[in-house]
Amino acid sequence: MTLVLNMQNVTRTFDAPGGSISILKEINLKVLSGSAVAIRGPSGCGKSTLLYLAGTLDAPTSGTVEILGENPWRMTSGRLASFRNQHIGFVFQDHQLLPQCSVLENVLLPSLAGFDAGTNVRSRAEQLLERVGLSHRLHQRPGRLSGGERQRVAVCRALVHSPSLLLADEPTGNLDPQTAEEIGTLLLEVASENDTALLCVTHSNELASRFPHSVTLTSGQMQFNDPQLARQQ
Repeated sequence: MTLVLNMQNVTRTFDAPGGSISILKEINLKVLSGSAVAIRGPSGCGKSTLLYLAGTLDAPTSGTVEILGENPWRMTSGRLASFRNQHIGFVFQDHQLLPQCSVLENVLLPSLAGFDAGTNVRSRAEQLLERVGLSHRLHQRPGRLSGGERQRVAVCRALVHSPSLLLADEPTGNLDPQTAEEIGTLLLEVASENDTALLCVTHSNELASRFPHSVTLTSGQMQFNDPQLARQQ
């Protein structure tokens, strides 16, 4: 297995009128290819901040974040954008689909943003949409889809370039229980099938319980909930 995400002694502070606020404190987390880790914790504990750091959308105040052995903050902005697009996929609570684009066009967006997937990118997009039962919706716009269907499209978009790291921020938060279960199953299955490292922030105890590994954030500090993951650190 490959070490995909390596966070060492990561701290993130933000300036505030009364002084700096520490959101994350000395975080250590290693996630291997094919591993699925749920992140739980109360609101405001730093879960989303951790995900943004892992996704190179934010930089740590101190400590190091490495993706596939590379420190993204030593890259130029252009190379970082290309690296992120190629190796990291994102699924958000709000699907963030473009309403003016069709289902297929939304899934193909990473290729339009500069990722070179070759001539097979459209074929992979169509295969992914077929995988999630949306092959009959290719040319419809998101406004005509249900919430669950839109989230399936978002998952396909995140996977179209076969990322090494898949990050999901409350991916079932806006869904009914049955659809939430389907999306959770989809994320876990495709991560396993593609040997992708999956990191998922969730308030759902039901979803977190289905992950083989989980961690809890409390007051910016991390607690490992299973011995196997703790031994990997």
